[in-house]
Amino acid sequence: FFNTVVLSDVVVSDKTGKVLFESPSIRTTVSLFGLVRGLTALSTKASAYNGELLVKSQQGPGRRYLFVDASGLDVGAYPLLRDAGFHLTGKLGGNFEMTGDSGKGRLWIKGVTSRDLTIKGFKIPDLDFDQWWLDADVKGDRLMVKKLEMEGKELTIKATGELVLRERGMMNLTVKLKLSERMAQEQSWIPGMLKNKDAEGYYQFTLGGTLAEPVPRL
Repeated sequence: FFNTVVLSDVVVSDKTGKVLFESPSIRTTVSLFGLVRGLTALSTKASAYNGELLVKSQQGPGRRYLFVDASGLDVGAYPLLRDAGFHLTGKLGGNFEMTGDSGKGRLWIKGVTSRDLTIKGFKIPDLDFDQWWLDADVKGDRLMVKKLEMEGKELTIKATGELVLRERGMMNLTVKLKLSERMAQEQSWIPGMLKNKDAEGYYQFTLGGTLAEPVPRL
């Protein structure tokens, strides 16, 4: 149809040539009814990273809307994560909806594994998680984390709080960790450093600073 565009082998890069997104097939449809009303309404479906993406957007007088739905994306296939040294596997899904500068979303990754990860010089033990789950609201450049959970056999992580989505944006997150007996023995520095343990076995600390330079407060 004349209101539909199909693109193949799409690659989106930044000015340095770094690949930000790639898809073997993208199909975009423009709503003719929306154009009659002075509204640009697009619906885009894309195959990406062994999964599917659906993006709907509306732009017009007094109306700015965005909806994103993801299903079965392979996080291990995303080049930016690999280039940053994150050796992860798992299947990502979720959705995000935004009207104006306010939005909300849910994101999950199932069957997550992390291998050979080093953060700021610290070697992170290899980890396996059944699921990661994020439930958050957005207002402007501020992200309010209502629930962040990473559930695994050896380690469970929970977090709530706020952060500003800029490199130097401030963050204030309350983080809780629960270690298995085996991990507590193998990584004895963690319980040795974190003294605040609740009745359910979670160690708690606050993560402040900025996105570029987070600062834990024990």
